[in-house]
Amino acid sequence: MKVTPEMIREQRFKVKLSGYDKNEVIAFLMDIAEDLEMLIEENTVLKSDMETFQRRQKDLEDLFLSVKQFSDEKMKRADLEARNIISEAEKKASEIQLAANQKLLEAEQRSQELQLQATHKAREVLKETEKAKNEIERSLADLKNRKGSLISELRAILDSYQSWIRDQGNVG
Repeated sequence: MKVTPEMIREQRFKVKLSGYDKNEVIAFLMDIAEDLEMLIEENTVLKSDMETFQRRQKDLEDLFLSVKQFSDEKMKRADLEARNIISEAEKKASEIQLAANQKLLEAEQRSQELQLQATHKAREVLKETEKAKNEIERSLADLKNRKGSLISELRAILDSYQSWIRDQGNVG
């Protein structure tokens, strides 16, 4: 049976000789009912906070996926760009080779420079993506830790009140 604040407020006990003071018992029950209402309100707030954290976690996961997709697209574009640059350099080298060996040498050097630049650019994008991924993972870990902490705190409070209520039942 789930005890509600209203149930506690409405609870009445039989009066016996040398029993408890009726007004004290009623006042005590009213205090317990108020405390229970406060706990219920806190529980509602904590549940709302947890839902907010879960939505944030989902948003961060979506952001992470978007960043990963963006990174993958950048890598593909950089790779395609590098391949196109290399291909063009090879075509020019073939054409220039007919004219002079010196121009071939210059075209190969230019091709290597462009390839290094494209590779460097791709590495920079990958590093930036890795940093963003690490930040998102840290944020997710923080949210998960906070969620666990909130749940543990709530359980501890509920356990202490349940124990106290049991103790009060044993005393009466």
